[in-house]
Amino acid sequence: MKKYLTTIIALIVIAVALTGFFVAKKAGWLDPAPSPTEEPDDTVTGPVFAFLQEEGASAAVSRIEFVYDGSSLSVKRGGGSWVSDSNPELEIIGKNVDSKLSAMGNLFAREAYRGEITESKLLEFGLVDSNYYIRFFDEDGTVHRVVFGKENQNGYYYYVWEEGCDVIHLTGKSSRESLICRAGDLISTTIFDFDDSGQINGISISKDGQPYVRLRAALSSVPEEPRSWNVTYPLERAGDRSAIEALLTNLNSVKLAEVVELGAENMAQYGLSPAKYKLTVSDPGKSISLSLGNTTSDRMYYYASINNANDVYLISAASVDFTDEPELTYIDEYIFMVSYTLLSRVDLEVLGDTFVLTYDAADADKEEVFTINGVNVFIDADRDYRGEFKRIGTAMYGLRFSGLEAEPAEKGELLCRIRYEQKDGTVTTVECFARDETTMYFYLNGSYAGGYGKQYLLTSDNTNYGITGTVANLCELLGIQYSQAE
Repeated sequence: MKKYLTTIIALIVIAVALTGFFVAKKAGWLDPAPSPTEEPDDTVTGPVFAFLQEEGASAAVSRIEFVYDGSSLSVKRGGGSWVSDSNPELEIIGKNVDSKLSAMGNLFAREAYRGEITESKLLEFGLVDSNYYIRFFDEDGTVHRVVFGKENQNGYYYYVWEEGCDVIHLTGKSSRESLICRAGDLISTTIFDFDDSGQINGISISKDGQPYVRLRAALSSVPEEPRSWNVTYPLERAGDRSAIEALLTNLNSVKLAEVVELGAENMAQYGLSPAKYKLTVSDPGKSISLSLGNTTSDRMYYYASINNANDVYLISAASVDFTDEPELTYIDEYIFMVSYTLLSRVDLEVLGDTFVLTYDAADADKEEVFTINGVNVFIDADRDYRGEFKRIGTAMYGLRFSGLEAEPAEKGELLCRIRYEQKDGTVTTVECFARDETTMYFYLNGSYAGGYGKQYLLTSDNTNYGITGTVANLCELLGIQYSQAE
């Protein structure tokens, strides 16, 4: 009997416990306390900047103060636009401030909480002692303050609250960053601002305070004609127009990303005294220079200054592509090149052998006639070797720089001499002298051309457009003896 009594009592206890659990559950006593960092389930939205919803509210704002990460920036209306009263030396664009105001008035976000705003509630949402807020000062002295709080649990949103309102909203991280105004958001980010980029006629690049490349353009009086570029340093010769024009095009993407320090007293700490790189672009009326110093610790940005001023900015490193380009990038690397239709004769000496090439290709109505050492390269329709003859010209025109160097004290062995005679009587002579076992110096009309190239340009086979290879190929086809033939 005692055994059954114990069992009955145990069942009664369990039943009472279960009843109590379901009662508590129904009453919500067992639900976890809500956390402000949980993403709200509801989709109720409303204006984050409630005061800006009133008609004429934006126009009534006379001053705005942005506070972020211990820094601040304030702007006020003046002279029909906006000026920075915290940084009077900053030349801001007034419409940028107007755009910020417009974006604020149009910002709607989900409600995270609605009800009585207490000190404890503000603490829950990280809205006490926040270092991210915006204050608006109206003409009548009214002050509105919008505060950004902490992140929610998933880290994608911030809590934000307009003082005096009974609603706390949840807004995306990007919204906060786009609404907080920094100096870089208010200034013109364009650096190379020319009225007509087609009139740019000068570019110079220096590294560590020393000249690196100088380029000069001859502007055409005919708008449709492209300008022609010449290199004036480190040597004087034609420039590579496509590479130089590409540089100018790319400069359009170089923008100021952020203001670091205005009126900096120590430019050396940013690597800007002297600058590691300096690019100056000119047209007939003005010059604009960009100086680049150190990169930031993450290597994402360069510290930069404009026109030698002591104002320091950040510029995206990805947008700057001229810092590591060799001088050869902007130089016409080919020693000599002219249309074969302008030639009458070429005297070629290469590795001890001599050839004479003649050209008759001026009249479009006539068959092109080419000879090598007096032999016509067109024999009949089945043995037309004019294409092989032109390969020799391509190989000769392929002589090009692989590096620049000061003129040597002594020339090495003469490896190749090419004398081009044009139909108008112009004569141009290209000479190649050994520099070492694999490279050769170039001379143009008896003067040092400023650099050297690879000897394989002479010795490669026909497939790879070597001069000796293309000559040997044609000589074999024509039955001409040639010592370099395989």
